[in-house]
Amino acid sequence: MPAYSTDQIRNVLIVGHAGAGKTSLVDAMIFASGAKNHKGSTADGSSFSDFEKLEIEHRHSIYSSVLHCDHKGHRINLIDAPGSPDLVGAAIACLPAVETVAVVINAASGIEVVSRKMMEAAKDRNLPRAIIVNRIDQCSAAALANLVEKIREAFGAECLPINLPFGGNQGVVDCLLNSDGKSDFDTVKRVHAQILDQIVEMDDNLLEKYLGGEEPDYKALHNPFERAMDESHVIPILFTDAKNAVGIVELLDAITMHFPSPLEGNLRPFLTGEGDGDKVNERPFDYWNDPAKPLLAHVFKVTTDPFIGKMCVFRVHQGKLTGQSQVYIGHSKKSIKLGHVFHLQGKEHNEVNEIVAGDIGAVAKIEDLHFNDVLHDDHALDSVHLKPLTFPNAMFGLAIIPKARGDEVKIGQHLTKIAEEDPTFIWHVDKQTHELVINGVGELHLRMVLERLAQRGIAVETKPPKISYRETILSNSEGHHRHKKQTGGAGQFGEVFLRIEPLDSQNPVATRNGGRGFEFVDEIFGGTIPGQFVPAIQKGVHEAMEHGVIAGFPVQDIRVIVYDGKHHPVDSKEVAFKSAGKWAFIDAFRKARPALLEPIVSLEVTAPEDKLGVITGDLSGKRGRIMGTDILGGGQAKVTAEVPLAEVMQYQSQLKSVTGGQGTFVMDFARYEPAPPNIASRVTSAFKLAEEVD
Repeated sequence: MPAYSTDQIRNVLIVGHAGAGKTSLVDAMIFASGAKNHKGSTADGSSFSDFEKLEIEHRHSIYSSVLHCDHKGHRINLIDAPGSPDLVGAAIACLPAVETVAVVINAASGIEVVSRKMMEAAKDRNLPRAIIVNRIDQCSAAALANLVEKIREAFGAECLPINLPFGGNQGVVDCLLNSDGKSDFDTVKRVHAQILDQIVEMDDNLLEKYLGGEEPDYKALHNPFERAMDESHVIPILFTDAKNAVGIVELLDAITMHFPSPLEGNLRPFLTGEGDGDKVNERPFDYWNDPAKPLLAHVFKVTTDPFIGKMCVFRVHQGKLTGQSQVYIGHSKKSIKLGHVFHLQGKEHNEVNEIVAGDIGAVAKIEDLHFNDVLHDDHALDSVHLKPLTFPNAMFGLAIIPKARGDEVKIGQHLTKIAEEDPTFIWHVDKQTHELVINGVGELHLRMVLERLAQRGIAVETKPPKISYRETILSNSEGHHRHKKQTGGAGQFGEVFLRIEPLDSQNPVATRNGGRGFEFVDEIFGGTIPGQFVPAIQKGVHEAMEHGVIAGFPVQDIRVIVYDGKHHPVDSKEVAFKSAGKWAFIDAFRKARPALLEPIVSLEVTAPEDKLGVITGDLSGKRGRIMGTDILGGGQAKVTAEVPLAEVMQYQSQLKSVTGGQGTFVMDFARYEPAPPNIASRVTSAFKLAEEVD
């Protein structure tokens, strides 16, 4: 196996909407490079990239996979990511591992939702981008020319072809290094001049020579072209037909010749200290291929190999990593020895002596290592980490019930493993509804989770989860309770007077959950209640708030002021004041115009422009407020709205119905708002406090 230095490595993330042919493209690149002596295919389950059982069954990518090939003295690491909008989290997780994000667009389908999202995500991470127009055999020259215009309209005039189809899409001709040649649309000469005009602006000397009539060669163009990619001054467009191997070798050539190496790509902001984003101290790391530099490696994928167990896939950003390396994980002060390091080729893992700076590798059987961890060899570093990634929120939920008795513990263990491998999947047992709820990005996402459970021998039933409402008050009130119990001997006595009021008088009910949810004030004077009993009163109030008063849901956005009471020198105990505090709070709550709050979500829907009216009308019928509409270009439009969660629990299937399967959406929690009287009445009518029932 050849040894490569950092400047000879290229790391490329292959992303795009489902159906764009990403996996077929990666399979074709692996075969064309000679890394494999046979063609891979998703159709017959022989793909080098889609090798997991679920992927073979469904014939599309579900997980990201890492492969590599050698081409013209360079090592190309390819990461193939799934294209379903529900599974886009797997693609986002891989962004820190690469220098270039290549967005694959289906020539026939055009620009789709995931293509847009990944272009935006790469831009947000300051990563160079490229666009690969695949499946050109399905389109005429005029359609391809129109698609290029739509790409430039959607993503900017910096999107420029560096090759063009010719011979009826049977081949591609280079337009960056060639100024002459045949093509099916446009002219090589014009496109060559267009892209040179964009590149030479990056180098004053090159610009002067170019204006003087000197034609630059590859050596003169590489550095300014790479800088133009780094600064998003150029987003190259390349054409391929993976099925018929058209443009595949030319794509490999472009990656090795023009795409940035780890030494040339934009640096990643490794941060130290606690907190996130701009609030932490930044340490000026560099990524030169110097083994003496401190190690920095980032885990961007966690998976379970059927033979060797837990495997963590990482990118070395600085230094080098060997099986003998003694490393620290994040903020841990305890070092570990890795044992073995691997290169990945799809499902194959090959042990190697070292992983150099810029390369991608894997390590197995390190249980303390998790997704997003940073490996380093400097014990003085404090909580070193990368800038946090922004994942789509897991707002689609299902309540699940194991079919087999005794599977409750087992299901929790498996869900924990799945959550560790998938940063967009979460699960919990709801304290109010007592349901085991799984949350994902969408219906397909959770269906894949359920199939993974079934593969592991766990069958479950599913149903929509109950809505997690909240309770609050709209006015001030006072409450009182005397707890007195005498059963012979020492009794129990405690009496509490308290006031309650909305926490924020300007906006008492729209406080975001997790914000100013509760405030407890002690205004007791004269020792009417000894200080040692005040914490017990607060504990009783907390208990009442946790279990709810009118509907059994947590109380929020409330201030409680305890101002008076009575105690007995013998009979007063903590348990008495806890009970008195709880029931005094309940007494006050019932007098304070109690309100049921329902969760409101922000919804962002992307769909064809001609469906705009249908979508806005549908959302309005779901009690939604339309916040804005935008025309995105390329025939697409975006609608932003705020809608009660109860109305959009099954929105994915509803959106497919109203848009003919062409719409997608993302959903995020916004706040709680008062529920309409008819809904509040329905939810509260069946509730009784347990103590009152008893």
